[in-house]
Amino acid sequence: MDSDVRTKYPIGSRPAISFVPYLIFCSYLVSLIGAFTTVELLHRRVSGSGWRSWVQVGGCAVSFGLVAIWCMHFVGNRAIILGDGEEDIQLYYSSTYTAVSAIIPVVVIYLGLLIADKFYNRKRALVRYSALVVCGVCAGAAVTEMHYLGNYGTTNYRLIISWSHVAGAASIAVGACLISFGLFFHWSGHWVNFIWRRVVVACFLALAVSGMHWTAAAGTWYELQGYHEGPGRERNLNLIIALCLCLFACAVCFLLGFLKQRQQRMLKDRAQQVVLAVATFDVDGRLLVSQGGLMPCQTITRQFHQRTFDDEFNASHPVFHWLFRVSRNWTGVVDLIPTMREHLQSTGYVQTTSSPTYTSESRSSVDSGDDPSYSATFRELFCVTAYEIARSLDTSLQNMGTLFEDVLTTGTLLNRMTYYNNCGKSMILAEEVATTTKDVEAGIVNPILFGKGQLLVLTKRVDTTEANRLENLGYRFAKIDQIGDQLARSLQIPRDDLENQVGRLDAFSKREPAIPRSGTYLASFLIQPSPTMRGLDVVVPRATPDRLPMVKLSADELDQQQMRLLATFNGLSLDDCLTQIGQRTATDTKDDMFLEKFRNRIHDLLRDCPEATLNRSIFSACQLDIAHGMTSGQKVLSPATMFAFCGIKEIYMQSLQSLTLRTIPLSFFQANLRSYPGCPDHAIFAQKNHKEFSSLVRVASNAKTPAAHTPSTKWPSRLARSKSKSSPSETPWQPSDSSSEKGLVNTSSASTSDAASHAWASIMVTSTQNVTVDEGSSNGGNLEMRDLGVRSEVSVAETESPTLADRLMSITSGFRDPYAAKALPKDLHYGMS
Repeated sequence: MDSDVRTKYPIGSRPAISFVPYLIFCSYLVSLIGAFTTVELLHRRVSGSGWRSWVQVGGCAVSFGLVAIWCMHFVGNRAIILGDGEEDIQLYYSSTYTAVSAIIPVVVIYLGLLIADKFYNRKRALVRYSALVVCGVCAGAAVTEMHYLGNYGTTNYRLIISWSHVAGAASIAVGACLISFGLFFHWSGHWVNFIWRRVVVACFLALAVSGMHWTAAAGTWYELQGYHEGPGRERNLNLIIALCLCLFACAVCFLLGFLKQRQQRMLKDRAQQVVLAVATFDVDGRLLVSQGGLMPCQTITRQFHQRTFDDEFNASHPVFHWLFRVSRNWTGVVDLIPTMREHLQSTGYVQTTSSPTYTSESRSSVDSGDDPSYSATFRELFCVTAYEIARSLDTSLQNMGTLFEDVLTTGTLLNRMTYYNNCGKSMILAEEVATTTKDVEAGIVNPILFGKGQLLVLTKRVDTTEANRLENLGYRFAKIDQIGDQLARSLQIPRDDLENQVGRLDAFSKREPAIPRSGTYLASFLIQPSPTMRGLDVVVPRATPDRLPMVKLSADELDQQQMRLLATFNGLSLDDCLTQIGQRTATDTKDDMFLEKFRNRIHDLLRDCPEATLNRSIFSACQLDIAHGMTSGQKVLSPATMFAFCGIKEIYMQSLQSLTLRTIPLSFFQANLRSYPGCPDHAIFAQKNHKEFSSLVRVASNAKTPAAHTPSTKWPSRLARSKSKSSPSETPWQPSDSSSEKGLVNTSSASTSDAASHAWASIMVTSTQNVTVDEGSSNGGNLEMRDLGVRSEVSVAETESPTLADRLMSITSGFRDPYAAKALPKDLHYGMS
């Protein structure tokens, strides 16, 4: 050591302090990189009480405590020059203090972030603000503690500090951390995920660290206690470690950015596929979303393959009707999931490596244009996808909710364009049409909007207990104004369309079955050809599309005299009924009072359904059950009946006169009538599904060859049978439907004995009561009821009974064609003569 240094800087002296400007700037950049990494990790964390959430919060604490604070401190202290820069009197640090100063801030920040992450989502404002204050204080205290603990680790100086500077530095650290984390959690709670907002939070966090550091440095003096002996490069060791950690944080930021871009590409690609999503609402009407503001969803397949060019997958499609009914009775199909999984693997539609986990990447895009069983394959994909989403939500398939009544279109922002016609009105055309058609006027008559993706949505409403369970899994409930932008971008649809669709989903989740429990009703059954001339539509109330427009005629069932009075109006139009009632002489008899009530109910029906066609519709005196077969044991749950005015609208009169009415496909209305709770069609439908899908595994060798080798699944199939057996007989699940139903299921013939060999075996078990006469009894031959037990009858399963819509359609056809009335069921002829 040079003796001049000892002379110039004796022990106990205070060397002059100077700074290297570019290192000061570099220290702020280091702190900013650590803070930005912390914010990005916080932004992508998963809330909840699981270990994954704890690990992610721990990563945030390490990033902030080790990079943003510790690295910044030693890079900043490297900018301090004592004296004239002699190596012997510069700052050198103890390795013990250095290690402790790196660990303690990480622990303190971890506790603060854990408290904020756990309690900030609570409903009480006091709890949220208290958690935020604790987080800010812990972060500010960690910054202050690390600075002074690291400084006191110097080996050759005694620090002299100004307590006013200590208070000011701590205030800066706590205040800036409070502002930073307050902004972050506030914006995060509103799902404002713009990157510039996260940059603002990171800048405030870096300002908290840097501001505290240099404020404290301004109030610190160094009193020389000894001279460093050894190479001077040791003072750069902490600097090198800090720069390495900073570079690692940069790599993490780039990785997070790459994952974000990849996720956006996946969302954009998913918007062009057939996707199944779950719309779960809490008691306050908030929607369940992930941390990124997206609904739980999964790809079913990349595209639904139509059989013909004009075939469209919508609410009138028979496959959609099958999905709609299955979602209302998951119990009837849950045992088939392993069987469906095996069939999908054997046909190559799903590729797996080691576990049966199905994601959008594992869905095969096999061309099924020539596959006659693709309808069954798509239905299998739907059920398996719903099961996988249920597993991700840690619930059963039976609790997944019911399918929404429409197929939503996604990906419309990818290919739509807007132009203005001669009247200045904005029109939307499909990009394909607009770019290939020279005459733009060709699209003005019927402007169209092509969507590249389709979204099926399962809806349900949960109570507070279930909502808390889902939040513990890492999901959150949010209002649409909070997550609208993110959700609209992920679905590639306009924000206004999204809000409208979510409103419909919310209303659908609150809808109860509109089946009256008792009474006699007067209804209107108005049908019209669909605009595409591919089926019939029926007019229904917009709020309750699973029933017809109806008014209550009587609270009880009508007596025979009232039935005879209504029979006199059979075959008359509504106007003729009103005219005939008006021509009667008014008396105070019960008949006239009933007819007056009948006329008032007709006027009420006209008010609820103000359609001109209803005035010309024909009255049917046939008394029909509103819900067919809705029983519990031997007790009828819904004895409500109805009489209807039946009419057919002209095709050129598509618009409705009331906003409370809408039209839905008649086939979908029939599916609604077979899906209400307690309907006996559930058991028959489940029976047919078991026969159909268990046979698909047996004939899997005749299907497509798998695209890649698929290892055997660990899921056993209890319903699988030997491939040597012939497939069971299959019949359409709705025999009364038209030919549009054709191809939904395999209609290959087989023997009844093979069908009976199925696990369900189509065995109908009935309980019988035998009535016998005990002539030897002392009671003089009185009848005695005896229960002789249960008798089993083995037979082919019953077919589904005609629905209310089927019966009304037969009545309407009978009025239009008198010869068709001969083909009506016997129970429909009553009152028509």
